[in-house]
Amino acid sequence: MATELLLIEDWYAVTRLLTDRIAKFPRLHRYSLGQHIASNCCEILADLIRAKYMPGGERKLQLLRQINVELEVLRFRLRLAHDLGALPHGAHRTSLERVMNCGKQLGGWIKLLDRKPQT
Repeated sequence: MATELLLIEDWYAVTRLLTDRIAKFPRLHRYSLGQHIASNCCEILADLIRAKYMPGGERKLQLLRQINVELEVLRFRLRLAHDLGALPHGAHRTSLERVMNCGKQLGGWIKLLDRKPQT
């Protein structure tokens, strides 16, 4: 993975971290909220890989903006998991920091494509 985009590497690490945390959720939340969080993470990872190989242009920009919305949805799911007691405070803080870092990288990618003239 040495040649992978840093954003994809970082998001893979977030996905692993959250998958490990979900395994420790109480049963009540593991198979509902936990599954939604895990699914959300995997979809974001798949979309980031798609965006990497997609030619530039409006479709790629649209996909990146969609990923940005999915990050926001995930952020609220993590908040809910924390509020329900399924995600301890320290794990919530660490997860949010990593998600926000990936969001900043994604925002930079979007800005870069927004500046380029569309063909």
